[in-house]
Amino acid sequence: MIKFNKVAIIGVGLIGSSLALALRKYGLAAEIRGSGRKESNLKKAIQQGVIDSYSLRHSEIVKGADLVVLATPVGCFKAVIEETEPFLKKGAIVTDVGSVKGRLAREMEGLMPEGVTFVGGHPVAGSDRSGIDAATEDLFAGAKCIITPTEHTPEEAVRKVAELWTAIGAEVCFLSPEEHDLVFALVSHLPHLIAYALVNTVSDVNPEYVHYAGKGFKDTTRVALSSPELWRDICFKNKENLLDLVQRFQESLAGMVDALKRNDSEGLEALFEKAQSLRGKLL
Repeated sequence: MIKFNKVAIIGVGLIGSSLALALRKYGLAAEIRGSGRKESNLKKAIQQGVIDSYSLRHSEIVKGADLVVLATPVGCFKAVIEETEPFLKKGAIVTDVGSVKGRLAREMEGLMPEGVTFVGGHPVAGSDRSGIDAATEDLFAGAKCIITPTEHTPEEAVRKVAELWTAIGAEVCFLSPEEHDLVFALVSHLPHLIAYALVNTVSDVNPEYVHYAGKGFKDTTRVALSSPELWRDICFKNKENLLDLVQRFQESLAGMVDALKRNDSEGLEALFEKAQSLRGKLL
């Protein structure tokens, strides 16, 4: 089984903390260090046994680390690497847990110093809660983890990252960075955008009406509870795919609106049945 001597987790929030707890549970790291913006959060991580030590300076925790995990919002990745690059040891692997790859993954790859490898990773797991208090050692059990090597990524580094995620219970899949971003713009980023827009529509009409909402509305808009900062960065980093798919969504919605305007009940039902058929495959 894969085991790392020193692991540095940059960003000790829900995903970073859950990964640290999972590494502990399965004995995959001898030492886990953490860094972040808020010392109070890092102290809590120590108290809860999530990490062994911390620093407010990312450059401090990466020294001597075999594995460095970027668990900050994706908009921070470049600045984090620019700060830590001189301190990354030769042979280290840098990976991430962000939900955008594409050009970002290739940019990260280009920022690595000689002897250090970047392997993109995206665990498809999370919660409508955020922060260390929502962390759990089993967050990734049964979840997919997408690994996004490029044509330049060494196979040995990919194997190690894949083994780590497999060891903590995730189902590992492989996509190119570009295909990853198209897939997740469609099944994750667009749904988040729609959820935020739907809640804002209620707010614009009358925010008091939200108190009449049932389970359907709550299920549909659950992801609107997600971190605005995190999802702002994701949307901008995957803007091209997202804008294209927003247009496609508008066209799909327009078809339903047109059926309503024409009193075409059969046409509207057919569109609903088409959606029901594909959605049923997720059950």
